[in-house]
Amino acid sequence: GSQNPWFVLGVLCMAIFMLLLDTTIVNVAQVKIKDDLGATLTQIQWILDAYILSYAVLLLSFGRLGDVFGRKKLFLVGMTVFTAASVLCAASAWLGEQLGISGVNVLIFARVLQGIGGAFMMPQTLSLLMVTFPAEKRGTALGIWGSVVALGAIVGPVLGGFIVTNYAWEWIFLINLPVGILLIYLTLKVIPESTDPMASGKVDWGGLALSGTGIFALVFACIEGNRLGWTSPAILLSFAGSALLLTMFILWERRVPDPMIKLELFKIRNFTVSNIIATIVAFGMLGIFFPMTLFLQQALGYSPIKAGLSMTPMSIMILIAAPFAGRFTDRFGPRWILVAGTGLMTIGILLIVQSISLETTPLSLAPSMAITGLGMGMTFSPMTAAAMRDVPHRIAGSASGILNTMRNIGQVLGIAILGSFLQNRIGFFTTDQLAESELEPQIVDQIAEMASQNQFTELMTLVPDSLAGFVQDQVDSAFVSAIHSTFTAGAVACAVAVVGALMLRNPDRAKVTISTSETDVPEVAIAD
Repeated sequence: GSQNPWFVLGVLCMAIFMLLLDTTIVNVAQVKIKDDLGATLTQIQWILDAYILSYAVLLLSFGRLGDVFGRKKLFLVGMTVFTAASVLCAASAWLGEQLGISGVNVLIFARVLQGIGGAFMMPQTLSLLMVTFPAEKRGTALGIWGSVVALGAIVGPVLGGFIVTNYAWEWIFLINLPVGILLIYLTLKVIPESTDPMASGKVDWGGLALSGTGIFALVFACIEGNRLGWTSPAILLSFAGSALLLTMFILWERRVPDPMIKLELFKIRNFTVSNIIATIVAFGMLGIFFPMTLFLQQALGYSPIKAGLSMTPMSIMILIAAPFAGRFTDRFGPRWILVAGTGLMTIGILLIVQSISLETTPLSLAPSMAITGLGMGMTFSPMTAAAMRDVPHRIAGSASGILNTMRNIGQVLGIAILGSFLQNRIGFFTTDQLAESELEPQIVDQIAEMASQNQFTELMTLVPDSLAGFVQDQVDSAFVSAIHSTFTAGAVACAVAVVGALMLRNPDRAKVTISTSETDVPEVAIAD
């Protein structure tokens, strides 16, 4: 393509930004949506999760479909679906009234459609980057891509907070309409089409069905485990079914002529290791975002925008660190940058634990947030670069689908497991704190149950006025203890990622210098 690759990168980054914004922006609006639509906590969870669920289930297959049918084509389809679904989200309350069903259910359905659109778009962005950029510029491009990924995750709360504080919550979805239309226009103009020349053009429907149902069962069990109980038959069956379906999927992919997932990718050591790191980091890091916003708004009573702004030091550091990390990865290989990044994340999260109390201010949180952000900025781009570096172009879509799926599964597992761990701990510490009080044991149990469901205002109705202040303080301090335990678990996950990073292979530098010194390439390299 004669197109300027940086133009292509710009369009792709805008699209990714919009997608990731919608994963996090709803987090901040959840309280307002809950009140406005009269949603239960489980329904709110589904408004957040419906998007992630449909997105995670389809990423794998849609990555490969782009290789087969054209990456630009699928990117456009995704953008159109996503933009239309955003409008549906905004109109959900009105549509519910027209159709005589609850607005919450319309919103959940529209979020599923948004996730499908996102799954069409996301894997194509990485493949299009791989095809557009030459190898020596790719780390820088992936660094910028990585910082946009991280930025979307963090600007979401600030922008969402601003919109929700000043306008109706519907606007968090409506802003996608003009952006979506602009991006469709730019994609048609700027982005070159590309496919896998060796693809047979047949769709691996068996693989699509097995991977989709297997991932669905896994993600569903994670999301609902808390509500139904982790040892309930439905959840245990979902986990078992998921293991069985994914095993069958791998066996199927080994036998089918043009498989959806190219299993040879896992013979590339850095690809495999990077995928493991992506899963663990997403689990540890993104799994604590959700409790964090909850804590700032519920226990400290921050407004949505103040909660979002408290996270700003993290985004600023990501923005600064990620492009540099990408450039250094091009120069020195990903290994030590990733070791440093995951190490800093671990330290940062442990420092956040130290600074969280009922006296926490945005200022007292800032240093630990900044260190965590620096670690994140140094993790995302080298991780993506390490994963994609040795992947043949023709199957970049499949590789990108795998990497994004692993990151998403990590995120969903993190939100589910750390979220339910948080609820469990809130209940445990609340019971513990109120054990010595003059409340009846069954009232204490009820309070603990409601606290673990985040029903902080409702639980005060159980308490006599004389004890209200005391109970409120105890519940808040139980929340702080629960956050400490949860974040520590997140830090442990990031520490495991450090070990993973040590397993990466750095590209062999000796070979590179010998091959260039025989020709006159160095001058070009210097001039560049």
